[in-house]
Amino acid sequence: MSRIAITAFSGWNDAGEAATGVIEHLHEVWPTRLVGAVDAEEYIDFQVNRPEILTTEDGRREVEWPDTRLHLVTPPQGPEIVTVMGPEPSLRWKRFCDEVLEQLQLLDVTSVLSLGALLADSPHSRPLPVSAHEEPVSPEAVIGEDHYSGPVGVPTILARRTAAAGLRTTSAWVQVPHYVSQNISPKAVLGLMREVQEIVTAPIPLGELVEDAAAWERGVDELARTDEDIAEYVRRLEQAQDAAGLPEASGDAIAREFEQFLRRRRESD
Repeated sequence: MSRIAITAFSGWNDAGEAATGVIEHLHEVWPTRLVGAVDAEEYIDFQVNRPEILTTEDGRREVEWPDTRLHLVTPPQGPEIVTVMGPEPSLRWKRFCDEVLEQLQLLDVTSVLSLGALLADSPHSRPLPVSAHEEPVSPEAVIGEDHYSGPVGVPTILARRTAAAGLRTTSAWVQVPHYVSQNISPKAVLGLMREVQEIVTAPIPLGELVEDAAAWERGVDELARTDEDIAEYVRRLEQAQDAAGLPEASGDAIAREFEQFLRRRRESD
């Protein structure tokens, strides 16, 4: 059976640790085992992403290198998932992407979901916008209305490489409020998780993610109440988003929408 790959890289492409948070959540809720890795030696600047020394369960001291790791995740039904997660490389992106692609092909992956998160002018109290589009097979092809010009990260380069190799590739990005950029954002994780559920047959257990998203929003609310400048800025962002006709939604509302989506899927199976 063909497999699905989900990719996420920490760093510039992972605002609020939303993209890597999705993969970490999948590793927590479903059986997972290591099936491959890309050695960090050729691609990572160790002064940017330093190795760590850890103590194992049996008391040994080991150095953990910032390799990119591929895990096989086995949901209770549907195709298996190959997750790709690591720090964004500092060097040799083309060679790095080719090495990841080669391992995906050896693991019988036929489709890829590339996850990313970016800082944006989005109010925390409204839906965190998620955009998704299928990558064109030909780099010259034009799909959709995306006219962005500017710097890109390794998720974009890898997505274009996998699409050109014939793997159906979709990129999904969530916008994270830049005024809380230092905090992990469970609400953004939850937003990206809906895109994952679109391609995964088994309903994804949400666990504590819903409560964490609601607690995150309450925490930012409290921050806004104690800082009038932030509060005023959030009000302006809310007014701008409301004027654009987007519905208001909290983390709880997004979770309810997600759970309704799961129920509809189960009823249609």
